[in-house]
Amino acid sequence: MAIDFRRTTINFDPTRGRTQSEVGAVVFSRRVMRADVALNGFDIKFTDDDHHVYREMIDARIDSIRDQTVFVRVNYLLRDKSGNIDDAYDGRVDVLVIAEVQ
Repeated sequence: MAIDFRRTTINFDPTRGRTQSEVGAVVFSRRVMRADVALNGFDIKFTDDDHHVYREMIDARIDSIRDQTVFVRVNYLLRDKSGNIDDAYDGRVDVLVIAEVQ
């Protein structure tokens, strides 16, 4: 068994009213036996205006593994303290997938 690494970027369109969730696919050259994910970087922001930040949440995890492909789910939330998630926010999250391959 060998260890392999791949990076990918998950993009988030402007959204309001909910936590965003996106899945990205990372393809390896060999069958993946198991994998994990690490946050590599991010660029997150309110879309339309300047706001005081109350909460930031980025959660990256392995969604599933199918042969040579690892699917990574990233959940993302950015909100101010108004009590609602009423301001549009967008951005990108970079992840590193670490896999044990055959």
